[in-house]
Amino acid sequence: MTNKYKFILLIFGILLVFGILVVFVFDINCLFKSIFNISCPGCGLTRGFRELFHGNLIEAFNYNILTIPIFLFLLGCIVVIIYDLLKKSNYLEKYLSFFAKHYLIIIFLIVLSWVLNIIKGV
Repeated sequence: MTNKYKFILLIFGILLVFGILVVFVFDINCLFKSIFNISCPGCGLTRGFRELFHGNLIEAFNYNILTIPIFLFLLGCIVVIIYDLLKKSNYLEKYLSFFAKHYLIIIFLIVLSWVLNIIKGV
């Protein structure tokens, strides 16, 4: 296992533990919303992930339209990393470069999420 993948696995592990703590243990308020008094593009993601883990796809989508795409992206990263480790290949860079090439779609989704969050008052 190369040092690059050890580092990536360490980061994913830390993010996973942090994510579990935020989603299931702590109730953290949005700093952006506290300062500017409007919702950010990520508002509702924590509640969306909670609903997603309880199998409520519609509710997860209602909290934030990015909940399911972000979950699928992270799941894809984990699958590709495991595949790369088992097969000693380098598909992670190809996987991530796909999203880098389509950055305008990602920016559009983030702006759309932000507008919908402001309209819904999430």
